[in-house]
Amino acid sequence: MKDDYSTSYTLLNRACSSNDSIAWDELIGLYKQYIYVIIRSMNISQADADDVQQQVLLQLWKYLPSFDKNREGTKFRYWLSRVTRNQAINFLRKQKSYESKLDKAKNHEEQGGLDDISPDLEERERKEWELFISNKAMDNIREHFSEKALSAFALTRKGLKPNEISSQIGVSADSVYKYVSRIKLKLIEEIKYLRAELDF
Repeated sequence: MKDDYSTSYTLLNRACSSNDSIAWDELIGLYKQYIYVIIRSMNISQADADDVQQQVLLQLWKYLPSFDKNREGTKFRYWLSRVTRNQAINFLRKQKSYESKLDKAKNHEEQGGLDDISPDLEERERKEWELFISNKAMDNIREHFSEKALSAFALTRKGLKPNEISSQIGVSADSVYKYVSRIKLKLIEEIKYLRAELDF
């Protein structure tokens, strides 16, 4: 685990309350991948995703000081998700084939505040958040394991059996079990840590 996230709430306070470019850069560094996950989940191509992400960052820079972090029931990630979706919708609205469908989605999302999130949208946001946390956790723990261990874990996730994996990466099946078990334990620990540090 890293100590980078221990000040995540402090970073948010600094970024919201002052023109602190260092706090801004660090805060965005923590959540940039989450923004990207949301954009791609809305069927925006990889080629266009970077442009949309830049628009999101511009909006965040503009509106972050207005984020009410003290409002009961408001989470930063919900607010961040809403800003990101709105920019993605603005991008998609320019594509005529999506206009009717996206106008309906835009109207639906704009009804009420954060307390009125629909069950479908809330479930989608939950899945996107879990994907973001899982990917970030995996990135964080990579340095602790060998390439063979990481390969064994990746192949396990693809559904290969230990005997198949052992022949592919040149280790015993017993080693495959150990690799996968150790990575799973470390991954669970890191996911728990990131949830506690970033979900506020």
